[in-house]
Amino acid sequence: GTSTFMEALAANGTTSIQTSVTGVTASKRRFIDDRRDQPFDKRLRFSVRQTESAYRYRDIVVRKQDGFTHILLSTKSSENNSLNPEVMKEVQSALNTAAADDSKLVLFSAVGSIFCCGLDFIYFIRRLTDDRKKESTKMAEAIRNFVNTFIQFKKPIIVAVNGPAIGLGASILPLCDVVWANEKAWFQTPYTTFGQGPDGCSSLTFPRIMGLASANEMLFSGRKLTAQEACAKGLVSQVFWPGTFTQEVMVRIKELVTCNSVVLEESKALVRNIMKVDLEQANEKECEVLKKIWGSAQGMDSMLKYLQKKIDEF
Repeated sequence: GTSTFMEALAANGTTSIQTSVTGVTASKRRFIDDRRDQPFDKRLRFSVRQTESAYRYRDIVVRKQDGFTHILLSTKSSENNSLNPEVMKEVQSALNTAAADDSKLVLFSAVGSIFCCGLDFIYFIRRLTDDRKKESTKMAEAIRNFVNTFIQFKKPIIVAVNGPAIGLGASILPLCDVVWANEKAWFQTPYTTFGQGPDGCSSLTFPRIMGLASANEMLFSGRKLTAQEACAKGLVSQVFWPGTFTQEVMVRIKELVTCNSVVLEESKALVRNIMKVDLEQANEKECEVLKKIWGSAQGMDSMLKYLQKKIDEF
């Protein structure tokens, strides 16, 4: 049971968790789409790293292209493009650079078969066991800053979702301006399963986009949406066939960058500014709830139960 798991944690630090989770993350790949069928595959990883221009990071790849900046999740410090403070800081840095340069817009995507698996729970648990109150505050602050960067970004952010988008990887999508999805992508926010509250302003954006009933089904019961379902509910703009996904995205990006940069930025401001304060307040409230949950023994126990369940499954 969980108590045994907690005893192992106390006796052995986090080594036993890390070892067990290594098996879990490897097994999780069995139900994720085959990398060979994905447009942002290993060949792109190689070509991007060979041709990236001005910026070099550990967990993301940034390509400065004609008229836009392409940011790709390609994490080394986490599994499955999941988000820890290091990854989030790199994305923020790349966005801040793009905000100040001559980029007209940002294209946000990922290398590999997975878009983003949300928060890196192993990273969090490893630190929460040291000083729960202090670390929960730091983690909530990292998320708050990360999400606010998306809220406050003035240029259009276009997202190309090549594979599964889970948790925070899905909840940030409404903070972006256009979301194009691979037919094989899917979307899920199983927060209650994780033992945490909503993040990424999803408590505000999901009900506004898809209605209260559908939003609650995602946020409470963790319903998984296919790309077509996500498009029908307004979470995704368009869905493209896997074999031509990259080409479809790039054709549309090249069309967008022919537009005047002032027109793009002012058009986004007209659409977004009316919601900006509401989004910032929702982000603040969500992070306060997360801090409260992570800082409690019950919250820690919920996350450990989730991890143990995944270990037992595999």
